Amino acid sequence: MYKKLQTYLRDFFAFNQTEIKGFIYLIFLMFLLIVITLIFDYLPEKQLVNYSVNPKRIEELIAKIEIKEASERRRANKNNFSDKYPKENAFTETSKTVNLFTFDPNLASTDELTKLGIPTWLSERIIKYRSKGGVFRKKEDLLKIYSFPNTLFQKLAPYIVLSNTQSIIKNSVAEELAVIPEKKSTAPNAVKESFKIQIFDLNHADTNDLKKLKGIASKRAMRIIQEREKLGGFYSVEQVKSIWGLDSVSVEELLKYGRVNNPQLKKIKINEVTLEEFKHPYLRPYIAKAIIAYRQQHGNFSSKKDLENIKLLDTQTLEKLLPYLSF
Repeated sequence: MYKKLQTYLRDFFAFNQTEIKGFIYLIFLMFLLIVITLIFDYLPEKQLVNYSVNPKRIEELIAKIEIKEASERRRANKNNFSDKYPKENAFTETSKTVNLFTFDPNLASTDELTKLGIPTWLSERIIKYRSKGGVFRKKEDLLKIYSFPNTLFQKLAPYIVLSNTQSIIKNSVAEELAVIPEKKSTAPNAVKESFKIQIFDLNHADTNDLKKLKGIASKRAMRIIQEREKLGGFYSVEQVKSIWGLDSVSVEELLKYGRVNNPQLKKIKINEVTLEEFKHPYLRPYIAKAIIAYRQQHGNFSSKKDLENIKLLDTQTLEKLLPYLSF
């Protein structure tokens, strides 16, 4: 058949041998392309991948990243903080021979507390608490000491014997009065008034007012003022519990003498604020982005109910942030 085709092409087109071979190869290639085209037509079509962007998914990913970074920062802060304030389980790592015996936490010395299995740093903290006028009136008061392990308290509780706390209080007061210069003793009423701490407004207090409280020195007083400025004012005394670096004694003093009367808070105009301006200690950046994005999609906020529709804004954060928002 191939020879007949060569003869036909030579007679009809007057091709030579080389042209005949080229023509046959060309016909073959054309046939091959037609067959391949038909094969691809019958192959099943691949489903197109949907690459559309889901805003909610992006917000969730951003939230996870922010939470991970925040946890890493907190972990780093805790590691730095633990150098100054050891953790509860620190006493188990350097435990010595424990000798349990009855003791009074209002009278026991550092050596006696250490022999009971209380770490040296914690024993010194107890002594410091007593030196500032602190008194243990019941066994559970020992847990007021910052970072006192609950497991250690349960172990020592049967051996705690409290003496007459009233006499201890009188003795501590007498010691404080003994260091007062003699020239002031001529006016006992004036002495009592000078040591009496007045109730004050947290939003108007300065560092001198704060330093009058037990456990608050210059640095802690400045930290409280700075936190107040960042927040835009306190709307509740309970907010001092979230200030980093304050121990239980400082917080207890602030709750005892601090008040918040008719607070004039610095408000954030939720319907006008830009993303760059929308910053607050109670607000994470990814939540601020979600609030601004929701406002752009659904219009201005009119009440708290509108903010509750934002999934990334949890109820606890909303309740803390709401007093600082204006609609």
